Amino acid sequence: MTRFNIVDGRFTQQESDRLEFKSSRSNLSKDFWPTYSAFANTFGGTIVIGVDDSTREPVGVEDPEKLIKELWDLLNDGKKVNVNLLSPKDIEVIEVSGKDLVVVNVPRAERRKRPVYINGSMENGTYKRNGEGDYHCSITELKNMLRDSSDSSSPDSEILTEADILDLDEHSISSFRERLSKRNPSHPWNDRSNEDFLRLVGAISKDGDGIYHPTVAGILMFGYDYSIMAIFPNYHLDYLEFLDGGSGWSYRISTGTGEFTGNIYSFIVEVSNRISLNNGRSKELDGIARIDDTMIIRAQRELLVNALVNADYHGLKGIRAELRPNSFMVRNPGNLRIPLNEMLDGGVSDPRNPHIAVMLSLIGLSERAGSGVSDIVATCNKLGLPYPSYVETSDPETVTVNLSLNAWSERMDIDDAIIDKMRQNPSISLDSIAQSLGMEKNKLVRRVNSLKDSGRVERIGGTRGRWAVND
Repeated sequence: MTRFNIVDGRFTQQESDRLEFKSSRSNLSKDFWPTYSAFANTFGGTIVIGVDDSTREPVGVEDPEKLIKELWDLLNDGKKVNVNLLSPKDIEVIEVSGKDLVVVNVPRAERRKRPVYINGSMENGTYKRNGEGDYHCSITELKNMLRDSSDSSSPDSEILTEADILDLDEHSISSFRERLSKRNPSHPWNDRSNEDFLRLVGAISKDGDGIYHPTVAGILMFGYDYSIMAIFPNYHLDYLEFLDGGSGWSYRISTGTGEFTGNIYSFIVEVSNRISLNNGRSKELDGIARIDDTMIIRAQRELLVNALVNADYHGLKGIRAELRPNSFMVRNPGNLRIPLNEMLDGGVSDPRNPHIAVMLSLIGLSERAGSGVSDIVATCNKLGLPYPSYVETSDPETVTVNLSLNAWSERMDIDDAIIDKMRQNPSISLDSIAQSLGMEKNKLVRRVNSLKDSGRVERIGGTRGRWAVND
């Protein structure tokens, strides 16, 4: 049974980006469906039917079974909603203050099922969640979801007929090829012409008239920043160091300054150099990797690569990385394409920009499909560091990853970290939590049992269920 905090006959929880109250007493209200669509298209959430949304007082549902039947009938009516995401375990009846309530747990739709829309209209019936409200998706947001939902082509393979090969920086291409040659002297592409090489790595492609143009991957990897921004107006790469502990940065690398080419490749090189230098390393060996790399250097670089490979360059925000004395943060536009627990387990590869990933693999980055996050977790385990926190926002869509460089010390820190993992991914397993936090499972089980005994967390639905955090 779902546990809610009730004080003086009122729910203490307020509506949020993952919780909504509906005051329906008999029939399912029309405003249920925009929230269903919004939760499905954003992060998922819980709808509690039979609660006054202004006072948060239970008003009850007169006939729960009738309402649930109506819900199932409409969920399976293609005219009402295009996708039914619910299974029987997602709907339950609870009793609060002597009144029956219907609780509907709406899962986050996986990318291939988005957009989830209602009333037969994708343009007018697609919603997303922002705070405690549902809002109509814009045409741009719809295009982003449709682009993400497709498996037939990748966004970075698109041919940019408005761009020219001259928009690619020859120095970046030469530097990339030199790194590839050092890393793999016998690679069959080393002796190819630049045009042939760019074609083989997917950086250029012919249009219908047989003329070569850069692809999205090509211009992002090797283009000048002003050429990239002509196609992606919000494109911005920013790296800042705050190593003196103050609020002002002491070092910065940023596109648009003219101090470096401004493409993805040159950004990785520049930032990798800074990460290594700040960790007391400098000698270059293989591609961007170094002979004296440490695990923490590789983890920071992997976070940066993940952000660049998974960014939505059509998004409203740029990519930002910050190095501080006790942390490394990376933010990229676009939300996660696979659930966080699958990322933690590794072995599942679904990059938003697969051609960029392939290019980076040639110089020793993004080599093992689906292993990036799990490798970082393994590093944290070995070094006694907490698992990096993942925070997604919906307006605009971003993913922010923060890697703490301090080992765990206090028990309360660990409890808060466990709860944070459950908030981020309610279906996360104990094995994944233990792995992500670098804890032995028996110790984690004791901490989770203590949290359950204190009422801070609850397991709903058994082994195939989810975690509920009671703030």
